[in-house]
Amino acid sequence: MKFVEHLMEVRGIKQSDLVGIIGSKGVVSEIVNGKRGISKAQAKALAEFFHVSLELFI
Repeated sequence: MKFVEHLMEVRGIKQSDLVGIIGSKGVVSEIVNGKRGISKAQAKALAEFFHVSLELFI
């Protein structure tokens, strides 16, 4: 998902920083690369982590 990738880039966050927040290294990679959708639980976790609106991930 390009939006997640953008937030990571702007804030200097690596994929490894999201492991444990939204899943394993493989899951994070698939989400960032647009190969996997984001679940509601992952969207909530990302919104809290990045301090943005939940709606940005849904």
